[in-house]
Amino acid sequence: MQWKKIVIEDRFLSILAFLGILLLIASFYMNSLLMFGTGLMIIFIAAGNSYYLKHIGEGLFFDNDRKRNRFFIGDKGEWCLQFLNQGLPIMKGNLSIYFDNAVVPVSGEYHIHSSRVDVSLPFSLGQKEKININIPFVAEKRGSSKIRKMELHIPHFFGFGDTILEFTDVINIEALVYPRAISVRNIDKHKSVKPGHSPSFFSVFEDNMGPIGTRDYLPTDSFNRIDWNASARKMTLQTKEYERINEAGAVLFINVTDGYSVTSNLEFLMSSTAEMAYFFHGRNIPFSLCMNIRSAGFTPFTYLPLGSGKDHLQKLLDLLAIADFHSPTIPHEQLLFFYKLHLPIAPTMIHAGIRTKGADGYIQEWIREGVQVFELQIDNEHAFLEPMKIMLKDVAGK
Repeated sequence: MQWKKIVIEDRFLSILAFLGILLLIASFYMNSLLMFGTGLMIIFIAAGNSYYLKHIGEGLFFDNDRKRNRFFIGDKGEWCLQFLNQGLPIMKGNLSIYFDNAVVPVSGEYHIHSSRVDVSLPFSLGQKEKININIPFVAEKRGSSKIRKMELHIPHFFGFGDTILEFTDVINIEALVYPRAISVRNIDKHKSVKPGHSPSFFSVFEDNMGPIGTRDYLPTDSFNRIDWNASARKMTLQTKEYERINEAGAVLFINVTDGYSVTSNLEFLMSSTAEMAYFFHGRNIPFSLCMNIRSAGFTPFTYLPLGSGKDHLQKLLDLLAIADFHSPTIPHEQLLFFYKLHLPIAPTMIHAGIRTKGADGYIQEWIREGVQVFELQIDNEHAFLEPMKIMLKDVAGK
């Protein structure tokens, strides 16, 4: 059952039906065809009105297929609502929908109450008819916008009451608005000095499993690097060239809390995290996200494993769009404790948000293990990274 029905009948309808019955009875005593016809017509109107109000909406279906569209701030989109009516015709109805204000209608009248946008528009649908209703909108701010409620108000032709249909299922239509990235200085300063598997122009380590090309021989080249087949083809000595590689990967630790509530710097954290993700994606550096927003499953917080590629970037941006001031959180120390026990470390770790004293102990251990740890700092409307500075006395609690 998709719709919950509320029938509101006008009290005058009952009085009208009673009057029709009186006229019908009186017509037999007075032998009046006019009175009989009038009473019969009144009864017919009252019965038809009651039948329409009670059965309207039966056979009305809403296409509730899952749809998730993604936007950047300023992009335009639309809610696409599809209805099919296999019951009584719906005339002069009014459809009201309520959705989160991450997006707002492009035109027309609307109201915003408690972060919800209220839009009303006329609705008429004949029997066995299908219609598509499109509501254009513009992405106004970062966030997730879902249609939270949908109601259809249907009046009777003669005005003797209304039927209200409220959609009871969860509406599976969502618009995600990605954060607007802000510049993060010093993001390119993390350079690993360990061998690994990721290509790097500046590494001193090479992948000796297979050459990627050759170049002219230099006197400083070792003898075993000569490619004799290439040298024979070009009639001059050729040296094998190998791809330069190093250890690469970054974990973004985002503390969205300030005490027991979500920090007021949430937008700054989401925007700077998006910029760092774009940077890592553009250089094919694997990255991961750990955010202390509660999540169901084995990992009790929002976690995106280490990875790279376009789909991986989209998953991270989805998580950044969903985070809001009402998100349930866990203590940041609990996140770090779980990560230390169950999840792999990366060459670089970046901490964003308020750093608590309880977190310093875990960070100090990673620094001792040779992990590069950076901290995100605010600089007016921009951000910058600096190496993490932790005093031993702070860790010891002295």
